[in-house]
Parts: sequence; C-alpha cells; structure tokens
Amino acid sequence: MIQTIRIAVGFFSAVWLLDGGQVFAAARLEALTVGYSNITATYAPLWLAVEEHVGVKHGLDLKAIYAGRVRPQQLLATGEVPIVVASGTGTMTSHIVGVKDQVLVATITSKIGTSLFAKAEVKSVEDLKGRTIATGRPAAFLDATVRYVLRSKFNLIPDRDVKLLPTGEPYLGLQALERGVVDAAAMSIPHLFIARKAGFRELVSFDKLGLEYPYTSVVVLRQTIAKNSDLVEKFVKCLVEGIYIFKTNKAKALAALRRYMKGADEDILEESYQHTRATIDDAPHPSLQVVKGGLDMLSLQYPQAKQIDASQIIDLSFMKKIDDSGFIRALAKK
Repeated sequence: MIQTIRIAVGFFSAVWLLDGGQVFAAARLEALTVGYSNITATYAPLWLAVEEHVGVKHGLDLKAIYAGRVRPQQLLATGEVPIVVASGTGTMTSHIVGVKDQVLVATITSKIGTSLFAKAEVKSVEDLKGRTIATGRPAAFLDATVRYVLRSKFNLIPDRDVKLLPTGEPYLGLQALERGVVDAAAMSIPHLFIARKAGFRELVSFDKLGLEYPYTSVVVLRQTIAKNSDLVEKFVKCLVEGIYIFKTNKAKALAALRRYMKGADEDILEESYQHTRATIDDAPHPSLQVVKGGLDMLSLQYPQAKQIDASQIIDLSFMKKIDDSGFIRALAKK
C-alpha cells in the first residue's frame, strides 16, 4: 500500500510539483514538499508562498504537490510529504476510529463556502426526498456536510430519504447535475459560482446556516512535530505570509488563481478572490470550538465522535508562538 502511494506521489510530482526555491540557494535550503487536497481559492496562501519564494527567507526550499485522487493523509504516511493542507475531515475521522497520530496546527478558514444546487423543478430542500444528490468524494468533506445538513436541518435521512451519489472530483458533480444524472449537487467555491452562473437553483447556503468547520487546515503527524518542530513552525510562517500577500496584493493573488485554477473565467476568479479574502484569517489559529462542531457533524455517521476529546486533534502552540512573537503584526505594518 505504501509503495503504491509512493508511486502516486512520484507521478503527481512530475505533473504538479512547483518549485518554490531558487536554484542558487537550493543547496543550503531545507527541502519541504507540502501536499494539498483541493483546487480552490482558500489554498491560494500556500500557492503564493511557493510562487513568491517565501520559503527562502525561512530556510526552506518550498514546493507544493496536488494530492489528486490520493487522500492527502495518505501522503503523510509516505514520509516524503510531512505536511498537508486539507480539510479537517480526514484528521477528525482518524481520531474517531482510534488512530490519533494527526493534528491540525493551523486553520486558514472555518467558512466552508458551500451550497446545495438543484434543477429548476426542485423548489426546496424538502423536495429532494426520493431524489439523488451528488456529494463529491466518498466520506470526504462534502459528503459529511451534506449528510449533516440534510439530517439536522431538514429532517431528511441520507441513504433512506435521499440517495447520495459520490461523484469524485468537484467538477464531476456539476457535470452530473448538468446532464441530469442527479437532481442536486453540493458545490463549494469555485464551482458554487459556476453553478450560480449556469442558472441552477441554490436551495441552501451552508454558510448562511451558520456552519463552521476546520475547512482548510494544516495537518501534520505528531511524530513530525516531535522530530522537527522547527520545520513545522517555518512552514506555518510561510503560510501566514502567503495569507498576507493574498489579502494585500490582489494582482499576485489573481495571478496565482489563474495558474492553479486553470480554465476558470475571470469573473469566477474575481468572485473567488473577493469571497476568500473576506473569510480567511490573518492569524490562522486552529479553533477548539470549530473542531468540536466538526465532530458533532461527523457524529451522525460516527456516534462515537461525541466521545472524542477535540483538544487532542489540534496543536495550538505553533500559531500561539508565531502570534506572540509579533510576526503577524509586523506583516501588517509593511
């Protein structure tokens, strides 16, 4: 299994690996490859940290690799990718089933930017009874949140009242809706904006329901922290600076979005930028309350989630140290 994942890492490295170091400096920089799980604007701080060579000033030859169909947490298991940026779903689920080696050390945003869209004849969420909803990757973020919203907010029991169809990559859910394969689909940014533009009916916004979730987070293994906490701290600083660049330099931010969100129309990129800029945190502290809320959402699938100690899923020390040092305030004064 690990060998298969190593092969996948090698494949995606060839396709997606993006150099964040400078050739002349590579020999004296510590190499760091960070995996990421989605192509949406909340990952732009990572992309900007790579594109702007932020790692160099922190002694890192920083690269980013898209996980693709490989679960980002599986990349951690190879030992070749010590840090991933992903939703907190995999980490929380891992703790729920008793494997507690992963922790969240930062959360870029807890706003999930997700809505449920349907064909014109579907007038409300309640009308979805007996119908089919596309939910992205099985047991991943969209699947978990759709199950929670249907059951807790609209009293619809997933897999009984409503059929959920895992369609894989987010754009495939939109295609399934366009072709009539499904009656509705959960869409996150940027596909949310594409669905609106296409004229599909927006049944409910999860953000308007008040949902918060460790949506885009930095995940590491405990053993990585024990062996090389400096590496983790350096990367989190790079990410914080990437957030600063994203918020203060729109031209650079949009350039990164164009490069990574290939094919997206300019108006979609603009909407993605404006929404993300308003929702990502300058100081991406992981939140105990948000993780508790995430566990509550997952408890509909995993009743034992209610017994999990949320404090064991996060490590507050890195962001606290960086924030207390004045690093973030110094960026704001530039």
